[in-house]
Amino acid sequence: MIRYLAVGLLAATALIPGRGGAQNCNAPELICKAASNQDRSLYFRDHCRYEQKIHIERYKLKGDKEATEELRDTTVTVEPAKKPDKTGETPVVVRVVADTDKKGNPKQSVKEGDQTLLSFGAVWDLAFFPLLPERVKNYNFQEVVADRRNERWFRFVPRADVTSIALASGIAQLDAQTGEVLTIKIEGLHNLETVDKEASKMKSFNATIDYNQFEGTLRMPTLASGAGASGIRRFEGNFRFKFEEGKYVPLFKLE
Repeated sequence: MIRYLAVGLLAATALIPGRGGAQNCNAPELICKAASNQDRSLYFRDHCRYEQKIHIERYKLKGDKEATEELRDTTVTVEPAKKPDKTGETPVVVRVVADTDKKGNPKQSVKEGDQTLLSFGAVWDLAFFPLLPERVKNYNFQEVVADRRNERWFRFVPRADVTSIALASGIAQLDAQTGEVLTIKIEGLHNLETVDKEASKMKSFNATIDYNQFEGTLRMPTLASGAGASGIRRFEGNFRFKFEEGKYVPLFKLE
């Protein structure tokens, strides 16, 4: 799967606060603020070099018992390619820098291009940035009771008539004033066949994603954990995961 650089509604405004993402937003005001923040954050992130780590436990169910098939720890670096490809878009390059075998033993040498679950970046981005401005209009929102002070929580689910765009469903926990995304709990991913044939084999996916502030207002998906069931080649079966992201190095000048 090839993931391309996020164009983002703010690409032309060079991350100028308060411009772009919330314009013409047909959603609750705080969701519009969250959409603008996710747009700015993804645009900035996609113009950085950064690191991702994932621990995967893959297993099959045999009756009431689990049979472990793989324990794997992988570290990758992610950055935009130096120039566009033949489509005119700029690919996002994922390079494996550390990996283990299926028993969790470190490999002495790794191939940068080896396929891992982190190779399916478009799927992860759908989970990490579900409230981008171009997606918001395709959701129904319902505010639910927040368990934390100074937060407002919204359940989001795809509209029944939307089948042509990949979407997520879950609960967004937002700062009650700024709309910054604090935590998102993903309960499902939908219409993955519109992203990639292989991605559509992700049978189920849930995750709790925590976001940390970066550069004052941006919110990056720094920690996540969850589970799912996959029919993707080489990654079949049930799985649990723990994810980390960080070490952002901007590759462009903020204006």
